[in-house]
Amino acid sequence: MNKNFFRTDTKALVGSILLGIVFVIACQATGFIDNLLPTGKAGMYLINGTVWASFTALIVLLYKQPAGMIAGEVEALISMWYSPLWIAFIFANAIGSLAVSFVAAKYSMEKWWHHILALFLCNVLGNVVVCIGLMGIYQLPVKVAVIEALITIAVCWPLSTIITKLTYDSLKKSNLIQ
Repeated sequence: MNKNFFRTDTKALVGSILLGIVFVIACQATGFIDNLLPTGKAGMYLINGTVWASFTALIVLLYKQPAGMIAGEVEALISMWYSPLWIAFIFANAIGSLAVSFVAAKYSMEKWWHHILALFLCNVLGNVVVCIGLMGIYQLPVKVAVIEALITIAVCWPLSTIITKLTYDSLKKSNLIQ
């Protein structure tokens, strides 16, 4: 991998820890909100999924790897507080973070389609893992789990793409990132 995939300087590691704490808090809050909704009780975390994908992409875009993996895995472990799907989140967070890293290493992330591709891969791959978790943990029939995953992707992919692109552009414009 090239230098666009890894970043291990102190600024990146400390920044990822601080943003990772915000990531965990945001996912905890949205996980609880989703659990209050009928969709959340069925294991479909629409608000949480949007926040998850946005933070996953932003952490990777700002601090690269291993920061993306560290923040994602910490969030997954803490999610056991609000979701029995936490074990699926461990794998979903890892694969989502790596998907964004591969796209960011190949493209400049200056154009909308770069973010659309990165967040598509993040959302689809992450939700495939969660779909397997829905069948294994919630014992949902395959058709129901697949429909839930497709609905989650349909809602979270466009929203997380818009949030990530606008936030990333604003951070670049303010010179807060390199």
